[in-house]
Amino acid sequence: MQKILIFLFSMSTLNGFAQKPLSEQEAIEAALKNSAALRASGLVIRQNNELLKSAKNFKNPDVILESPTGEFYTIGVTQTLDYPTVYKKQSLLQKQQIILSEKEKVITENDIKFRVKSLYLILQYSESLVKLYQFEDSLYAQITQSSSRQFEAGQIDYLAKTFAESQSGEIRNKLDQSRADVLTNVKQLQQLLGITDNITSTNIQRNTILSPINFEENTFPENPSIAVFKQTEAINKNLIELEKAKAMPGLIVGYFNQGLRDTPAYLRFRIGLSVPLWQGQYKSRIKAAQTGFELAQERTNAQKQILSIDLQQAQGDFQKYKQALDYYETKGLKQSEEVISTATRLFKTGHNDYLSFLRTLSDAYTIKQRYIDALRNHNQTILNINYLLGNQ
Repeated sequence: MQKILIFLFSMSTLNGFAQKPLSEQEAIEAALKNSAALRASGLVIRQNNELLKSAKNFKNPDVILESPTGEFYTIGVTQTLDYPTVYKKQSLLQKQQIILSEKEKVITENDIKFRVKSLYLILQYSESLVKLYQFEDSLYAQITQSSSRQFEAGQIDYLAKTFAESQSGEIRNKLDQSRADVLTNVKQLQQLLGITDNITSTNIQRNTILSPINFEENTFPENPSIAVFKQTEAINKNLIELEKAKAMPGLIVGYFNQGLRDTPAYLRFRIGLSVPLWQGQYKSRIKAAQTGFELAQERTNAQKQILSIDLQQAQGDFQKYKQALDYYETKGLKQSEEVISTATRLFKTGHNDYLSFLRTLSDAYTIKQRYIDALRNHNQTILNINYLLGNQ
């Protein structure tokens, strides 16, 4: 019985996780370094930069071999040039595409950070439960052994012995499940980080890094998805200007030898205009580009609406879990220790029977488990809020 009482006031160390813990920041750095998605985003940026050189998109010259007099062949060259603004707008459009791909890379990086932080938190949570259940398992194993001896000596009845065994079995089952969760979490984190080393997390602590929230004025300026939608608006706006420029006349220049061999060189040049005669098709493209711009604006507004709803939900969850966490840290945990201490003292002096003692222990350790649950939920909610606001 003395060993049981000692267990109630001490926490055993988890030998299975003896290696140096991997910090959250180290996990993030490893994930960013080894991310195939991030490398792919970098290649998209490089591809768009390479396309910038061809953005002006000059048309190929026409080289013509002809016989103007039927007596000899001459070579002529014709080059059609668009309105100068077209080339400027095409180059600007490609630059806007580069900016878009850079902003999309930020989304990828932001998502990786959020996913790593969330998985890391789950691992912290699972490992915390393992430590708690390991302690309880060792405690209940000793209680079960003690109850068996007392039952054989006739000091307790069969119900008390069976109840102790069932409680011990329940804790062992929870411990096995938590260990399985840890293994799963480690494998998931290894995949995300691109490493094969075994991983153990640091002890879970209350997260206090929360971005300020202003629901009245929040336009999510830091959220990378909004930045992408805004950049899409800029691209579509530039596309309108490009289509308008394409509706302007083009220039045709050329060199033709359609005269005699002794025709002066200055009489062999041609110059003309490419007339946008079919205005209907140009107007249609301009209207389509304008519709695309309006569509991009509405998609931005829709994304802001979705983010606002998610942020409202996350804020509500935060207040709920913060209140629960405050309770456990100011009262709940202290009360659970007092319950354990009092129940142990009463049981030791014979003022509490076996069944009441076990039920009291179970209730006290349930409070500890709920504290870990509240801590995990609180921290995850903060991660959600910071992710929605774009502050990773």
